[in-house]
Amino acid sequence: MNQQQSALTIAGSVLLGAIIIAVAIITAGGGRYQALTIPAGAQPAATAQAAQQPVVDIKNVKISGEPSIGSATAPVTIAYWFDYQCPFCKQNEETVMPDIIKDYVDTGKVRIVYKDFPFLGPDSETLAIAARAVWDAAPDKFYAWHKAMFDDQGRENSGWATSAEIQKVTESALGVPVAQLVMQLMSTDKSKYETAISADLSEGQSFGITGTPSMIIGGPGGSKLDVGTYPYNAIQSDINSALGSR
Repeated sequence: MNQQQSALTIAGSVLLGAIIIAVAIITAGGGRYQALTIPAGAQPAATAQAAQQPVVDIKNVKISGEPSIGSATAPVTIAYWFDYQCPFCKQNEETVMPDIIKDYVDTGKVRIVYKDFPFLGPDSETLAIAARAVWDAAPDKFYAWHKAMFDDQGRENSGWATSAEIQKVTESALGVPVAQLVMQLMSTDKSKYETAISADLSEGQSFGITGTPSMIIGGPGGSKLDVGTYPYNAIQSDINSALGSR
């Protein structure tokens, strides 16, 4: 073996070792508060994920009891895993979701089902609990609160999701009486919400979801898993395929 081949072999071994360590870190967390961070300016590895996408079927996703918007009889369902701390989810909420809602939800073609994937830290779980309380207190206003909370998103793991901040945003989006009920439910029904949140996270992992935002888009034309951020035209193509059209 010459010196160049030896150097390449060593480099390959180092890379393999790094991959093994990274996998161990990701899987050691047991699903909640995984040791994952998103570097500033990075993008989720949507291309790498697409190369090994598992087979998914929207029919296998739990829909009943989950927060949702759109008609329950819409031909296409989008199961949307997200984290309120995730900056890429905020990007998705600002650049993609409004068009999906305008073009497909408001026209009765798509139902969006919101699925919790709070993997970035304690603030993520606190906000997931708040979202469940909003769904119980005022389901018809869920999206207004959801959008308001992403608009208010603070720096990751900075402790911005305090009770005072959640109450302020909720009062602004839903009114004082509803906000008071939400804060009460966050306390009295916390255990119930934590069980539902953990179930969403585990379900997402069972479909091959490792981060947010992630969507399973399914309908009569089939189902597809999209992990990471995608431009609207790519999501639109997947929705049209799920509808059975081009």
